[in-house]
Amino acid sequence: MLKDNFSRAAPEAVLSDQDVLKNLPVAAYTTDAQGRITYYNEAAAVLAGRRPTLGEMWCVTWRLFWPDGTPLPQEQGPMAIALRERHPIGGMETVAERPDGTRVHLSAFPTPLFNERGELIGGINLLMDLSDQKRSQALLEQAQATAHPLEPAAPLEVAEDLIHSKRDFELLVRSVTDYAIFMLDATGHVASWNSGAEKIKGYRADEIIGHHFSRFYTPEDLSTGLPQLALTTALREGRFETEGWRVRKDGTRFWANVVVDPVWDNDQLIGFVKVTRDATTRRNAELALFESERRYRGIVNTALDAFAQIDGSGRITEWNPQAHELFGWSREQVLGKPLASLCFLPGDTSAADWLASVWQNKLTRQTHVFTAMNRAGRRFTAELSASALSLASGPLMNIFMRDLTEKIQMETQLRQSQKMEALGQLTGGIAHDFNNILQAISSSLEVVEIISQREDFAKADKHIQSALGSVRRAAGLTHRLLAYARRQALDPQAVDVGTLIRGMNELLRHSIGEHIALELALPDDLWIAHCDANQLENAILNLAINARDAMPEGGRLRIEASNVNGNDPSAFNVLDPDRHYVKLIVVDSGAGMPADVKERAFDPFYTTKPVGHGTGLGLSMVYGFTRQSGGHCAIESELGEGTRIVLLLPRYVGSVKASVEPVAVMERPAASGEHILLVEDQDAVRSAMAEVLTKLGYAVTEASDGLEGLSIAMAGESFDLIVTDIGLPGVSGRSLADSVRGQQPHVPVLLMTGYDASAAYAAPSLPEGMALLSKPFNVDALGEQVRRLIQWRRAQLETGNP
Repeated sequence: MLKDNFSRAAPEAVLSDQDVLKNLPVAAYTTDAQGRITYYNEAAAVLAGRRPTLGEMWCVTWRLFWPDGTPLPQEQGPMAIALRERHPIGGMETVAERPDGTRVHLSAFPTPLFNERGELIGGINLLMDLSDQKRSQALLEQAQATAHPLEPAAPLEVAEDLIHSKRDFELLVRSVTDYAIFMLDATGHVASWNSGAEKIKGYRADEIIGHHFSRFYTPEDLSTGLPQLALTTALREGRFETEGWRVRKDGTRFWANVVVDPVWDNDQLIGFVKVTRDATTRRNAELALFESERRYRGIVNTALDAFAQIDGSGRITEWNPQAHELFGWSREQVLGKPLASLCFLPGDTSAADWLASVWQNKLTRQTHVFTAMNRAGRRFTAELSASALSLASGPLMNIFMRDLTEKIQMETQLRQSQKMEALGQLTGGIAHDFNNILQAISSSLEVVEIISQREDFAKADKHIQSALGSVRRAAGLTHRLLAYARRQALDPQAVDVGTLIRGMNELLRHSIGEHIALELALPDDLWIAHCDANQLENAILNLAINARDAMPEGGRLRIEASNVNGNDPSAFNVLDPDRHYVKLIVVDSGAGMPADVKERAFDPFYTTKPVGHGTGLGLSMVYGFTRQSGGHCAIESELGEGTRIVLLLPRYVGSVKASVEPVAVMERPAASGEHILLVEDQDAVRSAMAEVLTKLGYAVTEASDGLEGLSIAMAGESFDLIVTDIGLPGVSGRSLADSVRGQQPHVPVLLMTGYDASAAYAAPSLPEGMALLSKPFNVDALGEQVRRLIQWRRAQLETGNP
């Protein structure tokens, strides 16, 4: 949003500045680096006697002459020199002939403009009409021509003649009010004063005549001796011209255009004539135009979007660096050319028609999505934002263009992520309830199996085993669902990925068959990953089997690994740049996937295999496992080009314990009446588990929810083990365990879960003396975990821990 606001504020700021400039009385215009007109104000049009077309040379507006009347070639004009020699030209006088044949005396002040890289980008020219000044000068020359010649005489006679001359001069220039015209004697003291001088400088004639003209100068100029320099330069060169700050009677300053001419009579200096014009308005206009151009250029050049400005014919008058980057055309290459021919698809008139409607209806800040094409021929979806401007110099349109490719990709990824999250919520909830049902069935069947073994119900065993087999298959299905939903119980640990995959070499080769070549590219410096080793093995095996099915005629399967940072483009550029990942890529040379299949490949139950030949949960399980582990998973596939599955697993941070050889396991001690607290809210599951634990030789106290279990555990009775479901109403099993172990640190706890909702966000390692058992589980798994934890409890007691 900030980007949009910034981009669309730019045209309005420029328009405001141009509104100020167009009302100034000083003629001003700007050009590009080649001298083509990019802007002119109303005063310039009045002075020129016509309205030039943007993009043409200003010099063709009129014929130029030197002040003496000889023709002035265009390449020797003030702006041409300023652009060619790249420095300002101050007050160069020319005579311009308008289209109607009238001529005007001008003083030009062209200044070249450069960007922040020092490159010439154009120029600004201010034109001063010297007509009034020339008329005043003609009056002065007439006064000097009609004045009495000074014959050699006594000093008193010379003084009297000078007085008569000054009186004649004052009469002639009395009507001039726009210029300060006054005489100085040979020493620089004011000898005459016109109404224009009084208006500009603030002194009445009786206040200033007889005083030295240096009082009009600033302290800075006085310190450098500028007043005397003006007189000596005028004597030496015949004229002194300058611009600078001067001081009025009230102490305020104004910007003055000054001309000083010596007055001679028969080679005798009788004084100086000084003509001063208040140029503050013109200078402010210069500065305003310069600041406007600089601000406009800064806004346009730093805009985040590509910017182009076009005239009424659709030709480009402005083009910023971002437009150069997006479309490949430089500013010099596009100025004066039609925008449509450079940015729109050949034959596609939709964008051009839309721009025409903006012109016609004089709309502002309208947007339109279209297909653009850059210089290299690449097509991409872009957004146009246009504003039509009505200026005195003619209509213009500001256009911002934005490449929407990245935005479209991000929106697609967001929709996919939202879809996957919704499916994950659904499948996780279903799997949770299903697991509790399976646990009740499984536990009840196993109790029946134990009874049948003791009482020799041989005929029932066949059906019991069939039912238990169905439970195991259903359990595998729910585990895959939970993996996809990122709600499975994980046991994250430091995993040497290279060693793990090499250890699966034989299993992988047998799984994919001899008709497929297996390649492993596992560098020795591969980082240690932090994930569940068993789930990683399942994921790799699933991917290998999928690849095998995609290559029925044989092919090549390659598994490679590398280290990447979170800000690496190959890490999808969506992860934390401060984190590190182990990257796994499983590549096959199979048939590949069309776009619609690739888009749904991670969806649960989606499969292209025939009915009965797959559950559609293989890839979804891999996706869920990597995301739950804190990593990422992506698929890259093209029809006929094979498939690449990319997994990012977070790097393990911390010390890695050295592996040790397993010691011989002693004979498992039998249960001897150890007391177990069983907390489970599902009645059927709790009843079956209590039966199993009792038959295994343990004493069992039951609780139907977390609050009841916590009350029993904290009542003072000693327990050798707490077995609790995690997802309990009220107080969760994990909270129960933490509360009890806060008081009794060495009471072991066995957590059970259909799924742990918090597993979607984290998979913390369990502290010593705690274990996790995923539902549904069988009697052997339950008995093994119970024996291990009670043995741990005995070891604590032997070392003196309560």
